[in-house]
Amino acid sequence: MKGHALAGKKILITAGPTWVPIDDVRVISNTSSGEMGTLLAKEAQACGMDVDVILGPVTYRDPLKGVRVERFKYFDELLRHVSATLARRQYDIILHAAAVSDYLLKPVPGKISSANPQLILRLTSAPKLIDVMRRLNPKAFLVMFKLEGKVTDAVLLKRSLEAMKKASADLVIANRFEGGHYRGFILGSKNILAKSASKQALAASLFKILKEKMA
Repeated sequence: MKGHALAGKKILITAGPTWVPIDDVRVISNTSSGEMGTLLAKEAQACGMDVDVILGPVTYRDPLKGVRVERFKYFDELLRHVSATLARRQYDIILHAAAVSDYLLKPVPGKISSANPQLILRLTSAPKLIDVMRRLNPKAFLVMFKLEGKVTDAVLLKRSLEAMKKASADLVIANRFEGGHYRGFILGSKNILAKSASKQALAASLFKILKEKMA
């Protein structure tokens, strides 16, 4: 879109869940569908941006055409893709929408027997990809995503602002699900910039804000 404030800007979007292997056939994952990341990529494309997407094992099936897509399944693959991508290219904007595992474990070779009456897994904290992004692409406008479950809006906003400050991000998208209903907020360092009960509407609002920020 010629003349648009975002036209030609380089944007990197991560999306979807990560897998953490338990053994050769089992994984720990999460319920991220990849829908938000896909909507963000389409908004970016509509703005005439130069779009790269790093996409996990999503259940939301809406083909991304005309954008570069790298696929991953496992946490380690996502970390490698992010590190390699930012080593060869710098971005104006990074939207880190992937639902990344907070914990890792050492996988067991083969398949753990189901005859065991009890299985104990020892988990360790995973590296924070948002920190890797900030370190490797320090000048990017960095947007992070925070998802919570059954919490109040006040708790969601408080936790999201704390996470944004800790990560030195420029904006945070605060999301929560309850009873199948979505609720999202776009937060700056001092106030709520937008809110919506629709992922699509929130994605559109984010790009309006990005247009203002990058003008």
